[in-house]
Amino acid sequence: RAYRIEGNYDRAIKDCNTAIKLDPDLPEAYNNRGNAYKDKGEINRAIEDYNKAIELKPDFAAPYNNRANAYKDKGEYDRAINEYNIAIELDPTHSYPYNGRGIVYCLKREYDRAIEDYNKAIELKPDFAAPYNNRGNVYKDKGEYDRAIKDYNKAIDLDPNYAHAYNNRGKVRLHLQEWDKAKSDLITAKNTGMNIVASFHNAYQSVADFEQKTSIQLPEDITEMLTPPQA
Repeated sequence: RAYRIEGNYDRAIKDCNTAIKLDPDLPEAYNNRGNAYKDKGEINRAIEDYNKAIELKPDFAAPYNNRANAYKDKGEYDRAINEYNIAIELDPTHSYPYNGRGIVYCLKREYDRAIEDYNKAIELKPDFAAPYNNRGNVYKDKGEYDRAIKDYNKAIDLDPNYAHAYNNRGKVRLHLQEWDKAKSDLITAKNTGMNIVASFHNAYQSVADFEQKTSIQLPEDITEMLTPPQA
């Protein structure tokens, strides 16, 4: 697990292979190897490992949650929700399946159900930064910008290096035309490892597209920050 956290996925997989060779019936080893494969982007191999972990231990909640995450990444949202449901049924005290299911509901634009799940994730684990950030995204999509910023603030308080929360707060501040604060957040997000240009262009085709859809003209310095470099 330590190697996976460091991003050394091949080393993590190698250690899991050793554990499986020593004990082929160890579900935790398959689950952990699945996580390393997933983080490496090998989603189908990850699912195979989660399947094996579940086969060996059907009441093991973690691989259901992790398999749900894999289906979410593949865009198979209904299958993901079903897996999160099973994980929650097996362990209703664990916050991660609620957070993951909330993300899927948000992707399906079922915002009220997403908020319910984020609320539950926060109730179970109040120091878990992700559901605050994710609930902020729902409020952002609903145009409730003050509530969104409040959630992003909390996420950043809990995790001062949370690049996504800075980036999301910065984008909300663009809508509020709080230019200095928006620029500060976007710079912090970039310095913390976020590709702010790619993130912006996931939502808008270009700065001109943003300006047309929002009737807000961005300052020149922010426009430059959010414009891809010329090839």
